[in-house]
Amino acid sequence: VLRGLKDSHPRVKAHAVRLAESFLRHSPEVLESLLDLCDDNNEHVLFQLAFTLGESRDDRAIRGLAGMAVRVGDHPEIQSALLSSAGESAGRLIDLIIRDGNALSKNHVPQILAQLASMIGTYPETTSAVGLLSDVTSPQVPLALQQRLLAGLGEGLSRRGTSLSVLLEEDQVPKKFRGQLADRFRHAARVAKDDQYPLDDRTAAIQFLGFADWTLAREPLRMFLSPQALQPLQMAAVQSMAVQDSDQVGDDLLQEWSGYSPRVRRSVVDAILSRSDRIQILLTAIESDFIKPSEIERDKKQILMNHPQAAIRSRSRNLFDSEVNSNRAEVVNNFQDVLELQGDVERGKKVFGEKCAICHQVGDIGYRVAPNLSSVQNKSPEDLLIAILDPNREAQPNFNVYTLVTGQGRVYTGIIATETTNSLTLQRAEAKQDVIFRMNIDTLTSTGMSLMPEGLEKDLSRQDLADVISFVKSIRIP
Repeated sequence: VLRGLKDSHPRVKAHAVRLAESFLRHSPEVLESLLDLCDDNNEHVLFQLAFTLGESRDDRAIRGLAGMAVRVGDHPEIQSALLSSAGESAGRLIDLIIRDGNALSKNHVPQILAQLASMIGTYPETTSAVGLLSDVTSPQVPLALQQRLLAGLGEGLSRRGTSLSVLLEEDQVPKKFRGQLADRFRHAARVAKDDQYPLDDRTAAIQFLGFADWTLAREPLRMFLSPQALQPLQMAAVQSMAVQDSDQVGDDLLQEWSGYSPRVRRSVVDAILSRSDRIQILLTAIESDFIKPSEIERDKKQILMNHPQAAIRSRSRNLFDSEVNSNRAEVVNNFQDVLELQGDVERGKKVFGEKCAICHQVGDIGYRVAPNLSSVQNKSPEDLLIAILDPNREAQPNFNVYTLVTGQGRVYTGIIATETTNSLTLQRAEAKQDVIFRMNIDTLTSTGMSLMPEGLEKDLSRQDLADVISFVKSIRIP
C-alpha cells in the first residue's frame, strides 16, 4: 500500500488510497503518506482520499480534509465525498476552514461551510449547534457568511423536526444570541428587498429568511414569487418557503402557479413533494383544474404514483395512470415507424435540452446525473428507441430511484450518488442533492424504477423521437 501511494500513475495511487483504509488505525506511516497526498492535483486521487480520510478520527486527518475543502475548487463529486466523511467532525472542520486565511476568499467555500452547518443541525445533541452559534457570531466571520452558516444550521435542524427558534430556547444558549439572531433576520428582510445590494447578497438573505419565524418571513418571501421578481430570487424564495412548517406554505406556493416559468414550477413541485400535507394541496389543485395535469413533469408524476403513502399513491394514480400505457413493449412496437423517419441533429439537440438535459449532460448542456451518453455510441437506433420508451427494461441498478423517509416524515427521492458509514447522498434531476445522516433515516426503499420516467411518448412527437435519437448518435467521445 505504501508503495502504491507513491506510484506515478493516479489510478494506481487512488486504488492504494482505498486499500489504505484498513491500516489507518494501526499504522501512523500510512496516515502520514495519505496526508502527503492532500496536495495532489489528480481528481481521482482526491475523490478517494476524501472518503478514506473520513475513516480516521485522528485530528491530522480532519486537518487534511479541511485543507482539501479549501483547495479542491468547484468539484461537486469531491465536495460530496468530503461532506460524507465529516461525520461528527463537522464543527471542527468549520472552525479549521474559517481560521484558514485564504478560505473565505474562495467562491466554493461558503457552500461547503453551509452544508457542514446543516450536518451539525442534524445531530441529535445540541452542544455542537450551540457551539456553532458562538463561532458564527465571531467578528471575523463576514455578515453574508454568517447568514449562510445560520441558514445551513436551520436546514439541518428542520430535517430532524426542530428549528433555530427551538434551539434558541435551550438553557445553554446565551440570551444575547437570541437578540443577535432576531437582528440578523430583520437585516436579511431589508437586504432582500433592496435592489441596491448585489444579487448574490439578496439571494442569500432570502435563503436565510427560510429559517425565520413564519409570521416575519411570510410577506417578504411571498413578494418574490411574483413573475416580476428576478428568477434567482424567485428560486430562493421557493426554497426558503419549502423549509417552513406552516400549513399555509402549500397554498402560498401554488397561488402564482400560472406566472411561473418551467424551471420555477419544477422547484415549486420539489418543495411540495417533501411534505405529505402539501402534496394533498397539489393534488386538489390538479383535480380542480387550477393546474393542468400536463403542467406536471413526467418524472414528478412517477414520484407521486409511487409515493410511500398509499392514499397519495392511489389519488395520484387516479389522476395520471391513464396517461401512460403500462404495456411498454406494446408502446415500443407502436413506435417502430420512428426508425423510418429522417432525424435532424440540430432539432434533436433542442429536444434534448428541453426534455433530457435535467438528467443527462452533453458538453455544456444539461446536468450529469444519469449515465454519460457517450457510452451508448455502440447502441443501434432500435436500442435507443427502447431505452427512451421503456427505460426500466434494462435500467442499470445504480441508477434506480430510491425513496427515503426520515423520522420526521420528510420524503426524499433520487439515485444513491454516494454512500458512507455515516450518510447517504441522494441525487435527483438538475443534479440537486440531499445529504441525509443515517441516524435520521426511517425507511429507505428502492422503487425498482429508473430515474428516467415512462411515458415520454406523451410529451414527444414521432419526429421529436427521431431527432433526439439522431442527436444522441451524433455525440462523440471526447
